[in-house]
Amino acid sequence: MGIFSHHYIKFFVHRYDKEVGIPYHSHFDFIGLRQETYKFTNSDGIDIAYFYYYYDNYQKDKIILFCHGMGPGHTAYLAEINELAKAGYKVLTLDYRGCDKSGGDYLKSLNKPTRDVMDLLKHLKLEQEIVLVGHSLGGYTALNVINLRKDIKKAVILSGFIEMSSLLMKFVPNKFILNRILHFERKIEPLYYGIDNISYLKTTDDDILYIQSIDDGMVPYDIGLKIVEQINNPHIKTIKLNNKKHNPNYTAEAVAYMNDVFGKYNLLIKNKEIKTDEDKINYFKNVSLDRLVEQDPEIIKAILDFIR
Repeated sequence: MGIFSHHYIKFFVHRYDKEVGIPYHSHFDFIGLRQETYKFTNSDGIDIAYFYYYYDNYQKDKIILFCHGMGPGHTAYLAEINELAKAGYKVLTLDYRGCDKSGGDYLKSLNKPTRDVMDLLKHLKLEQEIVLVGHSLGGYTALNVINLRKDIKKAVILSGFIEMSSLLMKFVPNKFILNRILHFERKIEPLYYGIDNISYLKTTDDDILYIQSIDDGMVPYDIGLKIVEQINNPHIKTIKLNNKKHNPNYTAEAVAYMNDVFGKYNLLIKNKEIKTDEDKINYFKNVSLDRLVEQDPEIIKAILDFIR
């Protein structure tokens, strides 16, 4: 492993597990929400955990496949998943390799989630209509999957990037290093490297809803929503927001609260005022998880109207 790939793995595609103290929802936090947990072995020989969430009397002929963003698995998105389930849908989701409940030493590649989702769909052989919903890395993954799977005709992309190379250009200091990283990505995942999502978006008759805030600091507007707007395909609907940063489906209050909570937390870490696991647990004791992930009812309604 070269020095560039070593640093790339360390900062981008390492293993993602939950950090001590940081709160996450479980399905028990939502009265009546049911969960089923399963595992399968993907085409790389790694055990992948996948999950169903639903309420009683869910719609039987449609299923939502939720693709999580970069981080410790799908439970960071249980507020979103609950909103979809409350609307009468069964929600299928997974933890990518190297994330939370799934096996694997690390995420390995930004394109490995695409393999994991494609393998899951092949494993399950679902007969229902499938609608994809994904955030950030999960938005990119969902876009790859709808591009590749001609039987899937609808997707919601939340703050997703369109091409991997465009995202990496925002974080990598020079073209030489970028080319080394792209070479590494192509070597690690040749099957799903270089999927042409631009051409797909220009010509597709699939229905896609793309939502992003123009002040997104993680996936900049110009490598996401701006590209979609310039394509001007009538099958693609867009919602452009502001002051929502990387979480367009959160309320503005939740985004501000999250920035305040984690801004102070990171400063305390930097100043070594938080040093131990006990310090971390104590910091988050007075943090409201519901406030952190409060969903914007207007955006949720727009998503559900689109899915229907």
